[in-house]
Amino acid sequence: MNRNMLHTTAIPGKVAVWQLVNRAARILRVQLTTEAFTAYRLPSLTKLPDAQPGTIVFDAYPDLVDARELLSEHGDLWDAVREDYWAALLNTADLPSPGVDG
Repeated sequence: MNRNMLHTTAIPGKVAVWQLVNRAARILRVQLTTEAFTAYRLPSLTKLPDAQPGTIVFDAYPDLVDARELLSEHGDLWDAVREDYWAALLNTADLPSPGVDG
């Protein structure tokens, strides 16, 4: 697993796309798959009519704590992201072996 790759955490009706940056989960966007509202950016509230309905794209990529505050009604999604975050953070398979020149 590449730590810099995009991660997707999905639970029924909700998907978060995030990236591990300097040991922080940075949330890029949320898709509420059962919703049909016009996509928008948060916190600017800029409408994104060409994006998939039910999408929220973050203006500045908040960490998990800030995202939880911005969309507090989706605690179940943030709990799932937290679990995936720790799994990604603790995954050492993608780290160089000690003593190996790269």
